[in-house]
Amino acid sequence: MNRKHLTNHALAARLRLSHDNERLREALALISDIAHGSTTANSLPNIARIARGALTTSTPPDNFVDVETEV
Repeated sequence: MNRKHLTNHALAARLRLSHDNERLREALALISDIAHGSTTANSLPNIARIARGALTTSTPPDNFVDVETEV
């Protein structure tokens, strides 16, 4: 592998991680809102569903720049 390929690969990985971090922060904020707003155990299934969804890998949004194909 050459240096340019490694740089492009690192940039693509950084963009993907940035997308995942944003998604996880949104999920945690939603879980926090549900937990603070509810006093019953009925919200636990919703919290579990949101947490499972946040932990699965997602595809970046359509405007995600794939560095590999643009070079």
